[in-house]
Amino acid sequence: MAEYEGANLFLNIPVRVAHDNRLKDKDKLLYGEIYAMLNVTNSFFMSNSKLAERLNCSEPTIKRSLARLEECGFIKRNNVYEGKQIVRRTISLGRINSDPRVGSTMILPPVHERSEGRVTSDPDNRTINRASNRAEEDILSGKPDHAPYQEIMDYLNQKAGTSYRASSKATQRLVHARMSENFTVDDFKKVIDIKVANWKDDPKMSKYLRPATLFGTKFESYLNEPMPAKQPPKRAKGYLF
Repeated sequence: MAEYEGANLFLNIPVRVAHDNRLKDKDKLLYGEIYAMLNVTNSFFMSNSKLAERLNCSEPTIKRSLARLEECGFIKRNNVYEGKQIVRRTISLGRINSDPRVGSTMILPPVHERSEGRVTSDPDNRTINRASNRAEEDILSGKPDHAPYQEIMDYLNQKAGTSYRASSKATQRLVHARMSENFTVDDFKKVIDIKVANWKDDPKMSKYLRPATLFGTKFESYLNEPMPAKQPPKRAKGYLF
């Protein structure tokens, strides 16, 4: 298993957690990270420092959030010892809504009464969340992926004069994330065209003609920018240059 860095597209936070007034917003986001990782890896091994980095907070905040989640019964923490020394910590889902059919790695969706009186599971985002997070795991594991990474990177390298590799896992995650949001290859090319026109001749900005910037969270914003108008040639003493 390659290193898991966090959910790529969705955090699935059950209604019971999201609406629990005992929890702070950071607690709920942290639960979403725990739930997503358990869905993908069946174990939780992300450190407090990594969680703090992902949630943009301090490690003490993470520790307090973990304590509240455990106190409310949503998670369970266990220390793993070698002799008398703690070597790592594991986290599983707690007693609230745990599904005995799949151990501690899933949560039952909410239920509702149908008109005919049967209690049935209400479809939720669990399947979407699992599939989305699995997509990132598939990229890392080298499973077949038919996204047009090569076409997009060839276009970027041609327009920007760069040499980024289509085989980069970080780049593939970005492309996959945007295509999962229903953006097309033409959208990628349009973003490249717009930002190349904006940045290529600017020494301070040309360094940002890279996948991490172009295909990240501002992708849609870049896509909706107008194409810069071409500047007329400058004149001096009656000559064009």
